Amino acid sequence: MYFSVKHIDVKLNQDYADFEITENKKSLILCDGIGEFKDSGIVSKFVVEQFISKNYETLTELILDVELEKILRQGIEGGTTFISAINKNNSDDLEIEYLGNGGIIHLYGDFFTNSNTNEPYRYGEIMIPHISPNGALTKHISHNSGKVEFASSKIKLNLNYIAGDIILLFSDGISSLEDKVILKDNQNRFWRNENPAIQLILTELDKFLDLNKKTEDFEENLANFNNDILLKLKKEDYLEDDASLGIIITKNVLNHYIEKLDD
Repeated sequence: MYFSVKHIDVKLNQDYADFEITENKKSLILCDGIGEFKDSGIVSKFVVEQFISKNYETLTELILDVELEKILRQGIEGGTTFISAINKNNSDDLEIEYLGNGGIIHLYGDFFTNSNTNEPYRYGEIMIPHISPNGALTKHISHNSGKVEFASSKIKLNLNYIAGDIILLFSDGISSLEDKVILKDNQNRFWRNENPAIQLILTELDKFLDLNKKTEDFEENLANFNNDILLKLKKEDYLEDDASLGIIITKNVLNHYIEKLDD
């Protein structure tokens, strides 16, 4: 699997993200600081740095971190959401854990083929945001968090589709499921509001994969693409808030794009 995650400042400089790749483990984490608290940027950055530097694998390890306890209880007023993804021993398994909102979508490597429209649509939301009916975060890492707020959701995926698998993980500066409202028209048809930022990411990702399917430096190029797409989203006014974007791509995705070339 290929991993990358980047963040960009748009409004309050409260998003932070990082990833690490070793011989037997790949991991990424992204955090979105809670805007109503002045020190949320400090908390999100600290959480990311501790998770990566101490080689943590679960939120529980992080919550028990003495240094995190200090920063949350000694005058810091801040909080953050949390999304992590880990692959171990080069297996097909991916372990995801999250608190708060944002989004995680799963799509196959052939997401841009056999489409009924000119827009990619064959993907699934696999993250149900921790949001109350009135839009408030119900789970988070903050100076106000306790046992309930620290109770994370976990997802384990086996990424084995023949055309490969792609996972996109992002903060709510890009999208979150609670924003994708469903509308009913006067013909009793239901329509879900689609996020234009996601459509732009998918369209540009298809172009990137087509250009880089045989590149030896794919991992480095993926990180550059990740950074470039965030800059493009910001420049074209798709972002109203700080944003983080993580990308995970399996090897079979590249094989699929190579086979498309041979057809």
